[in-house]
Amino acid sequence: MPLIAQICMIVVTLALVGIAVMAIRLMLQTRVLIETANRSLAELPALIAETKRTSAMAEELLVAFTRITRSAHVAVSQFEGLATRSSALTNTLLDEVERPVSHVVGVIRGIQAGASHLIQRWKSRAGEHSNTNEGEDHVGEQQWLDDGGSPAGSGDRGRAGLDVRANGR
Repeated sequence: MPLIAQICMIVVTLALVGIAVMAIRLMLQTRVLIETANRSLAELPALIAETKRTSAMAEELLVAFTRITRSAHVAVSQFEGLATRSSALTNTLLDEVERPVSHVVGVIRGIQAGASHLIQRWKSRAGEHSNTNEGEDHVGEQQWLDDGGSPAGSGDRGRAGLDVRANGR
C-alpha cells in the first residue's frame, strides 16, 4: 500500500477516534445536564408553592396597606375638618372678642390720655393759683360744694366765677 494511503488511513482513524472522544464527552455532559435539569424540575413544584405563598403574603400586605391607607385618609380628612373648624373658631373669636377688646382698649387709652391731660392742666393751674391767691378759691369751691349753692365768702363771684376759672379764663 502506498505511503499516502497509509497516512490517509491514520489521519482518518485519528479523526474518527477524536470524533468518538468528543461524542463521548458530549454525551457525558448531556447526561450531567439532564441530571441537573431533573433535580431542578424536581424542585420546581416546591418553588412554585413557595412562589404562591410569597404571592399570597404580598397580596395580604397589599390589603393591609390599603386598609391602613384608608384609615390614614380618614384621619387626614378628620384632621382637615378639625383644622377648618379651628380656623373658623379663631376667626369668630377674633371677630367677637378681639375687636371689642381693641375698641375698649382704645377707649381706655383715650380716657387715660384725657385724664392725663386734665390732671396736667389741674397741676399747672394749681401751681398758678397757689402763687396768685394762696388757695382761697379752693376753700371757696369746697364751701360751695358743701352748701349746694354759691361759695361762702366769694362775694359777687358766685357760680359764674367758678365756671370761668374752670374754663381757663
